[in-house]
Amino acid sequence: MSNPWVKRIGILLAVVLVAVVGWRFLSQGKAAKVSYELADVDRGTVEKSISSTGSVAALVTVDVGSQISGQISDLKADFNTQVKKGDLLAVIDPQTYQQRMNSAQADLSVAYASLGTQQANLRKAQTTLDQNRRDYERSKLLAESKLISQSALEDSRKALELSESDLTIAQAQIRNAEASVQTRKASLEQARIDLSRTQIRSPIDGVVIQRSIDLGQTVAASLQAPVLFKIAQDLSQIRIEAKVDEADIGSINAENSATFTVDAFPDQNFNGRVVQVRLASTTVQNVVTYSVMIQANNPRQMLIPGMTANVRIVTARRENVLRVPNDAARFQPPEARAVAANPAGAAGGFAGGGGFPGAAGGGGGFQGGGFNNDMVKQLGLTEDQQKKLDKARQELFAQLRTQQGGGPTGIGGGGPGGPPGGGGGGFNNNGQQQAMRNRFENMMASVLTPEQMEKFRAMRTQRGGQAQSRRGTLWTLEGGAPKAHEMRLGVADDRYTEIVEGDLKEGAKVIVRARTEVAK
Repeated sequence: MSNPWVKRIGILLAVVLVAVVGWRFLSQGKAAKVSYELADVDRGTVEKSISSTGSVAALVTVDVGSQISGQISDLKADFNTQVKKGDLLAVIDPQTYQQRMNSAQADLSVAYASLGTQQANLRKAQTTLDQNRRDYERSKLLAESKLISQSALEDSRKALELSESDLTIAQAQIRNAEASVQTRKASLEQARIDLSRTQIRSPIDGVVIQRSIDLGQTVAASLQAPVLFKIAQDLSQIRIEAKVDEADIGSINAENSATFTVDAFPDQNFNGRVVQVRLASTTVQNVVTYSVMIQANNPRQMLIPGMTANVRIVTARRENVLRVPNDAARFQPPEARAVAANPAGAAGGFAGGGGFPGAAGGGGGFQGGGFNNDMVKQLGLTEDQQKKLDKARQELFAQLRTQQGGGPTGIGGGGPGGPPGGGGGGFNNNGQQQAMRNRFENMMASVLTPEQMEKFRAMRTQRGGQAQSRRGTLWTLEGGAPKAHEMRLGVADDRYTEIVEGDLKEGAKVIVRARTEVAK
C-alpha cells in the first residue's frame, strides 16, 4: 500500500531539485546590481551615555533608636511627620528609671552623711593629737627635772604616736567618704541620663519616613539599639546609588551629568550629577559592579525615598561637531570584507585618505616630564605650581611603579584633562583606573586654587573623549564605486559617531549600507 506513495514523493523531490538547479544555472548569466544608501555628514551633538538603575534615597537618613529598654507609653510622631531637632517622638515608660534616680539620690544623701561623720572624726583625732603633743612636751620637761619617772614619759610618747595614727586613719576615711560621694554623684547622674533617655527626641530637622513601633510595644535594648524611627534630613535634595558594570566604570568621573526617570513619573526627566565614584566593588554571581552616587534637586519633593530610578549618565558630550550615522562607521563593502579575510590579496585594494599615528595615552596632561603649554596657559600655572605638580607627578609615578613590581608603568603622554594615560599597557582593571583618576585629581587639588580646579575639571570634561578616539573607515561613492577615507572617529551614541579628524567635510555623502539585486 505504501510503495505508490513512496514513488510519488520521490518523483516530486526530483522535479523540485531539477527546478532549483535550472534556476541557479539561468541566474548565473545575469549581472548582479548593487545599490547604495547614502547619508549626509552633518553637524550636531553627540552624547555618549551609560544606563543603569538605582534607588532614590535622602541625602542623610538617620536611624533613631533607643539606648534603654521599656514599654512605649506615648507616641508623638507618625509617618510623614515634619520634625525639628529636639522634638519629642516617643516616650518609654519612665517609672522604673524615675525610681532608680530617687534611689541614687538617697544613696548620695547617705554618702554625704557618712562624709560628715568622718569629718567630725577627723576633727576629734586632730584635737586628741594636739592634746597628746602638749602632754608629751610637758612630760619631757618634768622628766628632765626628775619629777616623773621614765616610764611615765614613755607612756606619754606612746599616747602621742597612737593619736598620730588615729589622725592618719581619720584622713584616709575622709578620702574614702569623699570618693563614695563622687561615686554616688556619678550613679545619680547616670540615673538622670537614663531617665532623660525615656524621651526619644529627633536628632535632626527632617521628616519621619518610617515608624517601627506602636503604643504599648516593649523595646528591648541589648547589644544593638533597636531602630524606632527613620528620619530623612532634607528631601529637597536626593541621591541615587547606581550600580555600574566594571566595563563602563572607567569612563565615569565626578561631575558627569545624569538624567533619570522614575516609574511614578515616566514622562518626566530629572537632572542630576555624579558626586562620587566609589572604589569598593560588589560581586554578585561573578558580575562586578561599582557604586556611582548621583545627587539631584527635588524642590517639589516628587521623588520619594525607595523609588527605582532608571539612570542615564552622560560620560562625554560633543556639541556642533561633524558626525555620521553609526551605520556609516560600521559599513564595509563586500570587496573590503574579502580583502580583510585574505590580506595576501590586498594589492588591488581601495585607495584611502591616509592613516593616523597612534593615539597617546588617556588624557594625561604631561608631556616630556612636565605639563604641556596648553594646560599651563589655560590654567594660568605659576612656576611654583609647575614645580610642585612635577614633583607630585614623580612621586605618583614612583608609587605606581612600586605597585606594579618595579616594572614600567605604561603611562603615556596624553593631552590635558585627565590622569596620565595608559598608552603603554598600564592598568588591567577599571578599579585601578578609577583609583588612578582619584589620585591624580587629589594631586591637582593639593596645588591648584579652587578657580584653577574648576577650569581643570571643565577641560577634563571637554577633552575626555580624546582618549576614546579610534581609527575608522568611511566610504563615499565616486564613479559608482566605493572609495575609502581613513578617519579619526570619536564619541559615539546610539545614533551618531563623531568625526574627530579626516578629509570629509560637512555635506559629504557617505555610504551607510549596500543592497545587491540580481538584474532581470
